[in-house]
Amino acid sequence: MSGHAPRDPSDPRDLVVVALSGVQRFITESRTTVDLRSASQIVAHLAAETVRHLHHAHQARIVFPSLSEGRVRGADDGMPNRVVALVPAGQGSPAASATAERLTAVWEGWVAEVFDQPMHAVPGWPVVQWVSVPAAVGPYPDQWREAQRTLAERKTVRDFAQPWDEPEELCTLSPRWRSAPAPAVVTQRMKHMADEKLAVANWVKRLWHRKTRTGRSSGFASTNALASSPYRAEVLRLWAADPDIEDAVADLHLCAEELGDDPVGERPLEHLPHVADSEEADWVRGRGSRWVFPASWHLDALAREFKRDRADAEFARTVRDGWEAAHRLAKVMARHGVDPLSPHLAVLVQDLDSMGRHLSGRRTHPDREPLEVAEESHADISRLLSRVAADQRAAITAAGGVVVYAGGDDLLALVPAAAALEAARACQKTIPPELPTASTGLLFFHHDSSLGQALGRARDLLDLAKERPGKHALGVGFVRHSGAHAHCVLPWSADPAPDEALRVFLPRGDYARVRLSPGLLGDLAAEAAHLDGGDAELRTRDQDVLPPQVARAEIRRLILRHTALGPGSEGRPGEADRALLEGFSRHAAAHLEHLSPAGRLVDEDAVRIALFLRQEAS
Repeated sequence: MSGHAPRDPSDPRDLVVVALSGVQRFITESRTTVDLRSASQIVAHLAAETVRHLHHAHQARIVFPSLSEGRVRGADDGMPNRVVALVPAGQGSPAASATAERLTAVWEGWVAEVFDQPMHAVPGWPVVQWVSVPAAVGPYPDQWREAQRTLAERKTVRDFAQPWDEPEELCTLSPRWRSAPAPAVVTQRMKHMADEKLAVANWVKRLWHRKTRTGRSSGFASTNALASSPYRAEVLRLWAADPDIEDAVADLHLCAEELGDDPVGERPLEHLPHVADSEEADWVRGRGSRWVFPASWHLDALAREFKRDRADAEFARTVRDGWEAAHRLAKVMARHGVDPLSPHLAVLVQDLDSMGRHLSGRRTHPDREPLEVAEESHADISRLLSRVAADQRAAITAAGGVVVYAGGDDLLALVPAAAALEAARACQKTIPPELPTASTGLLFFHHDSSLGQALGRARDLLDLAKERPGKHALGVGFVRHSGAHAHCVLPWSADPAPDEALRVFLPRGDYARVRLSPGLLGDLAAEAAHLDGGDAELRTRDQDVLPPQVARAEIRRLILRHTALGPGSEGRPGEADRALLEGFSRHAAAHLEHLSPAGRLVDEDAVRIALFLRQEAS
């Protein structure tokens, strides 16, 4: 069944659970993708250090997470924020306490590296909670139940340390903390950050990859890099085919340099094509990700960012030339049939449903047998989660996205808008039947919007998906830069699946020639009061509500009214074309009904999302 060593009766062990608390809040309080990635890496490294300390210093058998060929997994492999281990009898409490002290020391070491000196402790981070269940309690299942009960009680207890306080402004990312003076590296070499009001913990996040030996890396893709990556991939693919592309990019590059843009490039996305011996192609592959958006060339915004006088004629001319170059590049790409540049990307979050119940041997699905609680079965689950995490990383990378965190039971990633639905579905397919089902939150947002708010909304969508009876659902929504928004919750088990039903405005296959007008949404909204005939109670209260059969026919009529054939289909449609359009109206009406909750035939928000996908994520 597994390669895990069976429990030896002659080697009684205490069960220890060490958990990092407040992780979601710490990760979500991020302004940039660098903050986000660093926060995730900090948590993962603390979890890896927990495993390492218990395994090496206290001869623990690690149950969660699984070890790779006897070695502690690296933080990049995805580490859960809870570690389960078995240590020699009588050593559980000392081992757990020593581990908590070790994690505090590791964190303080990172703080000292960032600030070049020790700093006062950060109240409320890291929060290490642990429980130890003696071997005398009984076999592993009894220990596990006692550990879960004790850990639940432990969560209700709070430690209130008296923090050192100084009369500083509140941190702009985490107002529960005071801001701290910027580290020397910022005031000396990174003056664009000097005005930031960040707490100690958030300065560590911001400088983790630059100043700490543990976090030293080449950076992380920005939101504008992810949003523009499909477009830039086409720019690079067509580079040699049209010299006008290189000319427009060269002008963009020159204008960005004249503004004083940081010449140090961010980490390019690996899937973008390489163009040999071209400085301009290298620039658009990396640092140029922001400047291909015409909206980035906004005079007032750039004057504030680069501390320039908007009345400066030379500065204004540079901004205007950059805007014109971005527009010229878009026109050149349109000549080659490349879709307009979308300013949106998506946050993808996924979480296994009722994982705690599953590990405790309780049924999580009517068609699945409950797990037999044992050290060996938990070790098997741990290995499965490790494999799922690897598969999800591969799926996100294939979609052109980047993984912030993947631990098997929990996923956080950023994905280009055009590939987000496919990525969500692909990650669903990585879950084997031996594990509980998974729910997903998917939020489309503008690359220049608040990343922290997008993360929070994505988590809200995941919560809504988990509130649905049976869970195993997709909570999907969008927020435009203007603030316009919509969301809906759809079951993954539906046929067609939600990712297919949401493409109602993007006909494919047999209906690839069909064009469905956005005007359908207006008609559906205007007739909504009459079309929800599936709800008998509503029909009783309002005699104007159409019976379901009539309402379905009216929806098909409205769809047909807004449906036409694409280019190359001039003139009156023939009999075959009319049959095609009739077939599509039935097909689209069925999709709309699948997008609606029970008792309704049309969910306007779901239709808004489908239309958004056509406009911004096709």
